[in-house]
Amino acid sequence: RVALMIPTLIGMTLILFCIVRFAPGVAGGGGFGAGGAMQNRQARQAVEKAMKERLHLVDAKGRPIPLPMQYLRWLADSVTGNFGESVQYNEKVVDLIKERLPVTIVLNLISSFIVYLIAIPGGMLAAVKRGRFFDISWNFVTLALFSLPIIWVGAMMVGFLANPRYLGWFPAEGTHATSTEWMTSFDYARDYLWHITLPVICLSYSGFAYLSKIQRASMLDNIGMDYVRTARAKGLSERVVITRHVFRNSLLPMITLFAGIIPGLLGGSVVVEHIFSIKGMGDLMLTATLARDLPVVQAVAFIGSIIALICLLITDICYALADPRVSYE
Repeated sequence: RVALMIPTLIGMTLILFCIVRFAPGVAGGGGFGAGGAMQNRQARQAVEKAMKERLHLVDAKGRPIPLPMQYLRWLADSVTGNFGESVQYNEKVVDLIKERLPVTIVLNLISSFIVYLIAIPGGMLAAVKRGRFFDISWNFVTLALFSLPIIWVGAMMVGFLANPRYLGWFPAEGTHATSTEWMTSFDYARDYLWHITLPVICLSYSGFAYLSKIQRASMLDNIGMDYVRTARAKGLSERVVITRHVFRNSLLPMITLFAGIIPGLLGGSVVVEHIFSIKGMGDLMLTATLARDLPVVQAVAFIGSIIALICLLITDICYALADPRVSYE
């Protein structure tokens, strides 16, 4: 399965390469960021030629490079971590990623933990109390949360919860205070958690609303199975039946969804990080796309593809741990 990740990654990179290369303006020399600000026509042409060489569109003499060779060169550079230099920031892309990737990863890991922490118990309790007040109320709340767009929720949080004119409970931007030299480790951690509270809520609320419904449906499917009636006939308590038998089998759909929730949260980070001015991968991807900073766009998308494949591998491993019928020997 690890070996299968290699051709999968090649296919993903081929799709990514085609999308970027055939985007309007790329082949014609547009979309090279700061090069458009040059007043001298010859200087601008020199900048565009350098950018084309950086993207392997032309060789050192200005001759066009065939598309297959462009792809092979870009893939070889990406695999070795040589993503080139950013047009917008005039820095190495790998340095930008090293700076911003940990920010996004931490935010998404915390959000994923909260999503599963709320979704699994909520879905279990709603299934056990099917048709009762908690089930109806929980379904109403989760459906309402799932229907709220992230961009609107984030704007309302900044406008009310982070606005000193109203509540002003939380900071409106960043992941820490501007000056942290005086802080102890405890103060720094507390300040960090205070800053990321609103972004984490923004990333989490729709996720646990969706997963909770999946958990409830899976629990209800398993409660009616023959093995549950057999366990009850043996005299096992309802708590043991639900927690040891029904719950374990109902986890399989949740494990399946794990392969998509992390990449989904990474996609949501584009909006959330921009709203709260967090310097992470999402904000980097958005600014690079608007500035047509192609080396950064390609690198961020390549990293996202690798993360998605890692999540799929973790999902396969969790299958074997949760279901004894699954074996990869």
